[in-house]
Amino acid sequence: MFALLLTASLIPTQAPTDLKKFVYPLEIAQKAPRVTVDVSDFPESKAWGDAAKGLVETWFPTVCSLLATEGFHPPKEIKLVIKKEISAPAWANGGTITISGKWITQHPDDLGMVVHELTHVVQSYPGSKSTPGWLVEGIADYIRWWRYEPEAPRPKVDPVKSKYTDSYRTTAAWLAWTSRKYNMGLVPALDRSMRKGEDPMPLFEQLTGKNADDLWSEFAASFK
Repeated sequence: MFALLLTASLIPTQAPTDLKKFVYPLEIAQKAPRVTVDVSDFPESKAWGDAAKGLVETWFPTVCSLLATEGFHPPKEIKLVIKKEISAPAWANGGTITISGKWITQHPDDLGMVVHELTHVVQSYPGSKSTPGWLVEGIADYIRWWRYEPEAPRPKVDPVKSKYTDSYRTTAAWLAWTSRKYNMGLVPALDRSMRKGEDPMPLFEQLTGKNADDLWSEFAASFK
């Protein structure tokens, strides 16, 4: 009887009222469109290109489910074009992802950058002055580093020199920390806002109770 009373006394009398903020809200996955690979400019990359094709086919539905893609009309085809050498590891334009053959030769295990560019294909935000480029890249890296490669090394953030607008992994790390501490619906909400051409910045305070600057200060302090 004593054991039962002791156990009961340890049970919280009131559960959190908003459990949804701790759950990542998933959209309905969409079937991947046809995926093609063009290695005519760099034939020796065929095996890598085939692996990337399989990754896109598998992860397109996943990326769609992790973002807010209601009303999203995917391209009829996603093209992977591997060029011998371009000025960046890869970039996305519409439904085409162009990849540097030189980069994948030097980094054959870097399939994660395909997920980053695939996220851009799914984002397909309309042109708007209120769409921050740093946040677009930060979300793409969040999907890559915190969803596709969750065990990969995390960036070391300098709490003095860094800022949340640094883009890519710094922004992604901040989004991941903020989401887990305050609201796992943050990234889909930001995505939905930019998909509508709206300013996403007010959402930070609406969903966490703190503005972006205060959230960054709190995040940066965790590195001290």
